[in-house]
Order: sequence, then C-alpha cells, then structure tokens
Amino acid sequence: MRGYAAMTAQEVSDFASSETLDISDIYAPTASFLAAHPDLDEEEIEFTLSMVAAEDAQEMKSAGTGAACVLAFEIPQSLISESHEMSVSLSGALSWSDLQCLFEVSADGQELTWFATQEISQNLSTWLKQV
Repeated sequence: MRGYAAMTAQEVSDFASSETLDISDIYAPTASFLAAHPDLDEEEIEFTLSMVAAEDAQEMKSAGTGAACVLAFEIPQSLISESHEMSVSLSGALSWSDLQCLFEVSADGQELTWFATQEISQNLSTWLKQV
C-alpha cells in the first residue's frame, strides 16, 4: 500500500541520516477512503492523498525547517496495525528502503515536484535553505 507522509526538509535530512522513520500514522488509500471516492482512479487517489499531506507539510514549516516535502512510501503490510478514513496506523518504523520518492511542495502549496530517492541527497541542501 502506498502511503504519504508530510515532512519538512529538516525531517527529511534526519530521516536520511538515520534511515528510520518512526511515525504513528500515514495517509493511505484505505478501504474507507476508496469507498467514499469511487469516482477516483488510481492516479487521482494518489494525487489527492499527496496533496492532503502537502497541506500538512506547509503547516509544519517554520524558521529553519526548510521546504515542505511529502514522502511516498510503499508500506509493508506487516506494519499496518489499524485502518482509518484516509490513513493507517503503523506498528513499527518505516525504513529508507520503503521510500519510493519525494515531492517538494511549492511555496503556495499548489504544486508538487517529484524527485527519485537517489536525487534526495543532491537536493537536500537547497531544500534546507528555503524559508
């Protein structure tokens, strides 16, 4: 199951260093979400959930945290402990190997720019400098 986590560039930096992300919940296309949105195709579902995470990331930004980011994970089924309306609870930490990509959230929060996992280290210093 694909999941989307709101983060700041500083949190991405910390995750890149530790390669472990211990969060309790992550946005995901749960059965409840899919039932409530039968008109959305797979791409629209992913876009909707990533934009919800982007809104959260924008709210998390403060001085010194850098750019708002959304991380997309392939969540191991073994980590899913509970399903909610548009998120799942995790019973353990996600690892860097679960990471699929990063989206940089535009300053106005309306656009996401996709980055492959191997591009994160190359762009992190730029994201950390953003206000």
